Amino acid sequence: MFGGRVALYRAGRPGAGAVVLVHGLGKAAARDWANVIPALAAHYAVYAVDLPGFGQSDKGNHHYSPDNFARVLEAVMAGRERRAFVLIGHSMGGAVALAYAAAYPQRVSRLILVDAAGVLHRSVYAEHLGRVAAQRAMGMDSPWFESVVRAIQARAENWPVRGELALESAGVRQRVLRGDPSAISAFAMVEHDFSSALRGIKAPTLVVWGADDTIAPPRTGQVLAAVIPGARLTLIEGAGHAPQVQFPERFNPVVLDELDGRQFAAPPYALQRRALEGGRVAQCDGRRGEQFSGDYERLVLDNCRDAEIGNARIGYLRSHHSTARIVNSHIRDGVDAKNSRLEFTGGVVRGGTALVLDATSVDAAGTRFETDRAIAENSGDTDVTLRLSVTEVAHPRQPVRYVHGIVRLAPSQQWKLAD
Repeated sequence: MFGGRVALYRAGRPGAGAVVLVHGLGKAAARDWANVIPALAAHYAVYAVDLPGFGQSDKGNHHYSPDNFARVLEAVMAGRERRAFVLIGHSMGGAVALAYAAAYPQRVSRLILVDAAGVLHRSVYAEHLGRVAAQRAMGMDSPWFESVVRAIQARAENWPVRGELALESAGVRQRVLRGDPSAISAFAMVEHDFSSALRGIKAPTLVVWGADDTIAPPRTGQVLAAVIPGARLTLIEGAGHAPQVQFPERFNPVVLDELDGRQFAAPPYALQRRALEGGRVAQCDGRRGEQFSGDYERLVLDNCRDAEIGNARIGYLRSHHSTARIVNSHIRDGVDAKNSRLEFTGGVVRGGTALVLDATSVDAAGTRFETDRAIAENSGDTDVTLRLSVTEVAHPRQPVRYVHGIVRLAPSQQWKLAD
């Protein structure tokens, strides 16, 4: 792919089922798997690759994108393993594994994604990094906290050059990214749209995440588990971005159980579709940190800060002067939000107009919007912004569409599937 040499490490039993390990960013490259390989080698043929630009492989100013890395991986494995193999990717390697499974579905028997990076839209990821940095520098209670986060986010949203243009030209890569493989790989990863790839994964998939990961937040794991058909999610408590390095004694049994089939008893992460049960109504008025799960015919948030809604089926959701995280939940009759900030992760939002917004910002990742009129309507007198990561929108009479980007609505403007 890049005209160079690739370092490949092999261990284990020749002729046994194969497991291929793909590393993330960093100088260690395949050595990040040093504490995992012996555990796997007792039962499997193990391959660990130094991706081009990393470790002992050749390096250069090349277009190190997930798709190109996937082509390299197939070139390395095509002559060595004819049977489908287990593919395990960590961080950037998770992004590469997703690209490989999408391009070569018949080659992957099982997929394990470990703290995979690069799935959220760059604006959303920039906000996350800005929030983490602000927390460390000034603390959550600082009056400057939200201002710092908003400034970082605005810069990411208004990046003046299309990412693919900066990546395709060697000269631009040299000027903008200094031709550095790590910088090129990271930039290509956050520019990649995995919307279609995620929904096309055929292999049984386990998503493994460090619960304390601040580099690739656990929300990313929730998105992957919600969108990949039949995927399951396992959190390793106390672990950060590299649980296989930090806690191999806890990580390895999870992987071995998955390879032996013992994890398959766990149900898929995504909430199953079914009708609401009962007529429960709930309201949060002036409280903070309220949690909601289960079935609600109507859920009302008034001056409710940091509400947590998870694994819920809701008929109608109203949010006024509130902030809420809605995770792995279904909303049947749409959302009416005023002066609010809503974060959707996974799940489904339906309605004639799915979102009616007034001075409200929406961050939706891995969410499916279903509507027969409009996805969103700005009912207020100021602009509203929707930041969408690997989002799916559907209309009964039109093909499904994937959206990975920023949508801004002027007052009285609607966003329809045809727009």
